[in-house]
This record gives sequence, C-alpha cells and structure tokens, in this order.
Amino acid sequence: MPNAAGHFLTAVERALLSLESWLVGPLRPDARHNIRVEIGWAAAYGVFATALAFVPVVLRQLGAPAGWLAFYSSSTYFGSVASWAGLALFRPGQVKRRMTGLWLVSRGLLVLVALVSGYPGLLLLVAVFWLLEGLPSPAYTAIVQRVYPVEDRGRVMSVTRVAMALPMLALGPVAGWLLDSAGYRVLFPLAGLVGMLGALIFSRLRVDETALQVRVSGAPTGLRRLLAGDRRFTFYLVGVLLFGLGSLIPVAIVPIVQVDRLHLSYTAIGWLNLSMAVSRTISYVFWGRMTDRWGGVRCMQAAFAINMLVLAPYAIATTQGMGQAGGWILLPSFIAMGIASSAIDLGFITAIIQLAPFGRVSEYAAAQAALIGARGVVGPFIGVGLMNLGVSQTAIFVLGTVLSLLAALVLMQVHAPGEREAELGT
Repeated sequence: MPNAAGHFLTAVERALLSLESWLVGPLRPDARHNIRVEIGWAAAYGVFATALAFVPVVLRQLGAPAGWLAFYSSSTYFGSVASWAGLALFRPGQVKRRMTGLWLVSRGLLVLVALVSGYPGLLLLVAVFWLLEGLPSPAYTAIVQRVYPVEDRGRVMSVTRVAMALPMLALGPVAGWLLDSAGYRVLFPLAGLVGMLGALIFSRLRVDETALQVRVSGAPTGLRRLLAGDRRFTFYLVGVLLFGLGSLIPVAIVPIVQVDRLHLSYTAIGWLNLSMAVSRTISYVFWGRMTDRWGGVRCMQAAFAINMLVLAPYAIATTQGMGQAGGWILLPSFIAMGIASSAIDLGFITAIIQLAPFGRVSEYAAAQAALIGARGVVGPFIGVGLMNLGVSQTAIFVLGTVLSLLAALVLMQVHAPGEREAELGT
C-alpha cells in the first residue's frame, strides 16, 4: 500500500509538472518557483475576492441608500488615487516587505467586521481596507516585470489568474449560501483571514528588491510632465478614463436592480457569480496567449468592446415590464463580465509594461492607478446624480454602453511597440 500511494503521488506530481510545462513552457528555476508562490497567493486571494463581491449587495440589504452605495464604489479606488504619492513608501530593498505589511493590515481589518452592525460601520472598515489594499499596485507591476521573462509573461500571468479564478468558481454559491444562513459578520472575517494567509505566501516570492526601480516624480507636477511628454500614453489613459466612466456611472444602480427590481437572493447572486467565474477562468488562458501575441493595449481594446455586453442586459432589465424577468436576464452580463475582467486584469499590467520607457514602469503604473482612482471616486456619484435629476436607469446603462464603445475606438489610435522592444528601449 505505501508503495502504491507513493507511485500515485509521483504520477500526480508528474501530471502537474507536465500541465505546468504545457501552460508556461520552459522557465528558469527562480521564475518557476515564483509561479508556484503566486499560484498559492492568487488562490488565497480568489477565496478572499469571492466574499468581497457580495459587499454592495450586503450594504443594500442593510438599507444603504444609493448615495452610500456610490460611496462604497468610490472607496474601492481610494488606494489607486493615493498610489502616486504612495510610491514613496516602497524604497529599494523594502518593496516586497512593505507590500506584504500593507496587505496584512488591510485584510486584517475585515476580521473586525465581526464586531460591527449596520452599513455605516461596514462602510468605514471597507473604505480603509481599500485605501491600504490599493497602494502597492504600481510596485506589483514593477515586480511582475522583474521576475517573469517578457516572451512568456502573459501566459505566466494567466496561469496565476486561473488559480485565482478557480476558488471563485467553486465558492461563489457557497459564499451566497453562507451569507443567507450565517450572515456577513461570519463570511467577511473568514475571508480576511484567508486574505492574510495569501499575503504571507506572497512574501516568499524571490525577487532582487534592490534592483526594483520603483520611482516617482513630484506629484502633481511630475504627473503633468509625464502626460505632456508622452501623447501615446495620454491617448491610452483617455480610453481607460472613458471605459471606467462607462462601467462606474451605473455601478451604484447595479445592486438596486438586483435587490429591488429583480428580488435576487444571495444564493441566486452566488450562482450568477459562478457563471462569471467560469467564463473568467476559461478566458484567462486565452487572454494570456493573446497578450503575448497582440500586446496588452489590443487586449484592453477588445475588453472595452466586450464591456458593452456587460451593461446591455441591465438596460433591458430596467425597461418597463421586465421586473419579473428573474436573474436569468443578467446571465449574459455576468458571463461577459468574466471575459472582459480577465482581459483587463492582464491588460492593465502588460499595457503599462508595453508603453512605459525602460526603467519607468512603476511611474507609469502609478499614473494609470491615479487616473483609475480618480474616475472611480467620481464616476458612481455621476450616476446617482443623474438618477436624482430624473434620468431613467435604462438611459444611464445605455450611456455606459456608449462610453465603452468610445473607449474601444480611442485605443485604435494607440500604436504600441511589443513588450520586448519596450523593455529594451527600442
């Protein structure tokens, strides 16, 4: 029996190694180690993110009005807004440790949700969480550039993102059931503990921290100088801005449609999240290869176009007579969201590496994060303001669809080099 068990484990190990080789190809030993670390980190984050997806619906169920839902949506970008100034935290030799520390503190805050009741306390905790959680994003982009070879970066990232998506695939309905049966003061603290475990796993990444070029010019002067000196990057950011506004202007209305109009339970939303996780998991593999072939900018352009399919079902659901349609009407939206989000997840990182001059990746990533944060803070309140002015929910979703189309058209004007040429400075 012991020999049989040993043979079985050896066969499983060989099968996993063969799968890994097929997905990412031959890599240096340190890069292969880092992939395995990131797979563990990403899987833990997937569990964590599964719970976070329910925060807007929980807030609505607790009685949060549209304005407070807009505030929550804005708070998810607080860290991005501060990321430009936050680069000063990540000094050479301390980048990974500072990132791990920030994530441990931010995710630990969710454990405190067990002590709060009502939407004001929950909003306060998650707002501080998002501020700390988002600060390391430009530094992470610099680490990705450093630890993975340019020719395989998209495929490598897609493997780690699949590891992130698989827990969402398995746990979406479970998280919905747990919310229905035990409540948010059980789910969110458990998610926080798993998120902290993920941060500790990330600390095992092998990277020469002294060689990381995490730099920033003085803000806002340095940001204006960067944009004035690189028109191609400015066009890219305009596309990112239009796409973000298209997604964020209706975002505070989404839980209102789900809860008030379609009367969906947590369990039903969990099943919809499952459909999104399935499409995201499958499409990560596709987008990883397309990123290596097309580059991040073209993948972002495709994602912006797909985002129109995310918003259109909500426009239909809010039309007269569709209140009893049920959750199935949102199924195409969740599937398209999974496809688009995987492309955007990979694209936000690889497009910056593709567009930034050599040695300035973290600076360009911080500029992108600052814009993403600014649009994230403002966008949800535009939608609520339009609704308060009497604009119909349907018209607001149609506006978001049009902005997504314009974003895709703007990126047609961005002609980017391949990542290899960008990193060599040619």
